[in-house]
Amino acid sequence: MMSDSDQTLTRESLLSQIETSWNDLQSYLDSLSEEQLVRPTDAAGWTAKDHMIHVAVWENANLARLEGKSKRETLDITPEVWDQDDDPINAVLQERYRDMPLSEVKQALRQNHARFMAKLDTMTEADMQLPHRHYQPSSNNDTPIIQFIYWDTVHHYGEHRLWISRIVA
Repeated sequence: MMSDSDQTLTRESLLSQIETSWNDLQSYLDSLSEEQLVRPTDAAGWTAKDHMIHVAVWENANLARLEGKSKRETLDITPEVWDQDDDPINAVLQERYRDMPLSEVKQALRQNHARFMAKLDTMTEADMQLPHRHYQPSSNNDTPIIQFIYWDTVHHYGEHRLWISRIVA
């Protein structure tokens, strides 16, 4: 899942990287006009706003995972769609939230991130080094949850920031 150098990821370094990546994303989004957030689209028809709500709903699903709940059920995705790759799942989510007003998208993004970070604040270094299967008993994945958290935050924020920048360019 991660490179060898990432194997030594600690709680402290993870939280620092999340803060930096999140602040970078937020600063970038704050620099964009409402027009830039809601009008231009990429080849798949996504606006910057669609990317924002995508990050928000996945942040909520990642919180659910840490609470031992099903990400699929939290996202309200059918098993048939869930068993495919990410694109069909993301298409369902984009369609579901496409008409959400920008103000509500911004609020969901802030609130879901705050709730997720509040959960991370309760987790110790040992908690973050526990295997994925500890948090998701139906899983047999022994990868430490900290690696999933990294990919679902630092990596995810950067990925969507890049895609948004391409849309508004």
